[in-house]
Amino acid sequence: MDHIIFKIPPLPVLITCGEGVFKTGEKHIKREYSVFDLLYVIKGELFLTEGGKPYRIREGEYIILIPGLEHYGHQGCHEDTHYFWLHFQEKSYELADQGGENWTGLKLEKGTFETPPLYSLRLPRKGKVDQKTFIEKQFRSLIDDTAENTDLPLRKQLLFEELLIHLQKEAFRIPSANERVASEAQRYIDRHYKEKLSMDRLAQALHYNQDYITRCMQKAVGLTPGQYANKARILEAKRLLSVTNDKMSSIAEQVGIDDPTYFSKLFKQMEGISPIEYRKMMKRNIE
Repeated sequence: MDHIIFKIPPLPVLITCGEGVFKTGEKHIKREYSVFDLLYVIKGELFLTEGGKPYRIREGEYIILIPGLEHYGHQGCHEDTHYFWLHFQEKSYELADQGGENWTGLKLEKGTFETPPLYSLRLPRKGKVDQKTFIEKQFRSLIDDTAENTDLPLRKQLLFEELLIHLQKEAFRIPSANERVASEAQRYIDRHYKEKLSMDRLAQALHYNQDYITRCMQKAVGLTPGQYANKARILEAKRLLSVTNDKMSSIAEQVGIDDPTYFSKLFKQMEGISPIEYRKMMKRNIE
């Protein structure tokens, strides 16, 4: 029973999430949840037993623990192990030996004018992630509670759904041409967004036409290269605003934006508050 099957709609619902560290020699306590517990290892490795079966979860791997099954660390960590955890709920699910092979195999019933189509989501209970950068950014956004937007819980549910769908894609291990190009572009942008990034440089580095890269990213991740770069810039800006006293012009420059006015406008557009308001809010939270 190595896979979990959810019939959708509805999609599972996010409850809460966070980040933790097990120091060298520490191990997971013994407990049992009534909801799903997803653990993703950022660095290091975890040794967990669930339902009497031992698992070793290495860097870049995840495990989904089943409701009602006792789990515990059967061995201490060999090194400091950093991980994300996430609890979610869905009462209707099945366990199976096999997952799906492609998207077409996941459609169970056609929809009508009054009923939606029915699909299955078939996730490995333990899996390895190829696009670590995307997954870890998604988790970072999920645990970010600093924005004061009233729609934050809904945003987080949407981010969680994106995460599940991405894990399903990873399980297939058969990325389309669009996804392969998008993945290359994401990796390049993640390394260079603090520089003078341009579509010309991106196209030269990847050896693809600019328009083709943009189409691939829009189809695969729903963002243009510029939008993806701005998302990375604002995420880093939020970190700098929280941990430094640098001026806005300096922070804008550090994340690859020359114009401080444009930086402030972009930040407010994406976060709903200005960089200055964000910094004040963070200081209040610390105090």
